[in-house]
Amino acid sequence: MRRKLPSTMSLQCFELAARLENFTQAANTLNMTQSALSRQIKLLEELVGQPLFLRSRQRVKLSPAGQSYLAAITPMIDDLEAATLKMLSFQDISGGINVGTYPTFGARWLLPYLLDFQNVQSDINLNTITYLDNSQFDPAVIDVGIVQGDPPWPGMRVDYLMPEYLAPVASPKLLPEPVNDPAQLMSQRILHHTTRPESWKIWFNDLGAILPEEGSSLRYSQYELIIEAMVAGHGIGLMPQVLIQRELKEGKLVPAHSHIACPRSAYYLLTPLHKVGISKIESFRSWFLQRVKELH
Repeated sequence: MRRKLPSTMSLQCFELAARLENFTQAANTLNMTQSALSRQIKLLEELVGQPLFLRSRQRVKLSPAGQSYLAAITPMIDDLEAATLKMLSFQDISGGINVGTYPTFGARWLLPYLLDFQNVQSDINLNTITYLDNSQFDPAVIDVGIVQGDPPWPGMRVDYLMPEYLAPVASPKLLPEPVNDPAQLMSQRILHHTTRPESWKIWFNDLGAILPEEGSSLRYSQYELIIEAMVAGHGIGLMPQVLIQRELKEGKLVPAHSHIACPRSAYYLLTPLHKVGISKIESFRSWFLQRVKELH
C-alpha cells in the first residue's frame, strides 16, 4: 500500500513559510523562486485537502488547519534532521564524544581512563560533561555517561561497570581508632551528600542495625567538598571507597568503623539509544568496558 506522504521539499517550504509568514522571504532563503515555493505549498494543500494559509494581498497567514499541521510536523522534521545528521557521522571514527560524569567521580576515577584512551586513539576527542545527579543527564548533549543507581533507565543502553562500596571514614585527628559500636558514629558531626540522603540508612541496614538519631550534620552537593571537610576534621562521611583511595593511602582519612556496605545500586555506563551504533561512540565504549574489566 502506497503511503500518503508529502515530499520533503513541500514540508520544508511550508515550515519555513509558516515561520516567516512571507513566501518571498522563504523562497529567497531556500534559493528558489516564489512561484516554485507556492507550487510546493499548493501540492501540500491538495494532499491534505485543507488550505494551510490565508492569503490576503501581499500577506499570508497560517490558517487554523495550517497551525495544527505545523505543530504536528515540526517535531518530526526535527527528528528527521537529527537522524540525517547522525547518519552523516555514523561511520566517522574521528571527532568528539561528550562523556558524562559526576564532578568528583570524573576527577578522581574516570580521568585516568580518558587520558589512556586519548593515548591509544588520539583522533577522537573526549569532552567531559558534568552533572550533580542523574536527573541532569541530558541525552541530547551526552553521548555516553556514567551514573550510580538502579536500572532501568528508559531510552538508554545500560552496561554494568562495577559495584559501589560505602565506608564511614574520618580524619585521624577526629577519630584515631575505629569505633566498635556503630551508634557512636552519630555522636559526631555527620557530613551528607545532598543527592544521597539515604546512604547512612543503607549502611546501617546492611550492618543489620537501626539508624539512630544523629546529632549535628552538614550537607554538601559534591563529594569533593565532603572529602576536604573530613580531612580538615570537621566530621564523619560515608564515602564511596573509589573516591578516597588517595586519602586512605596517605593516612589523611581512616576507617571510622570496620563495616563496608555494598548496596544493590552500582555504577553503570549509559548510552542514549539514538546514539547506539555511531562508530566513534562504539569504539570508546568497547575500549572502556574492556579496560574497566581488566582493572577490576
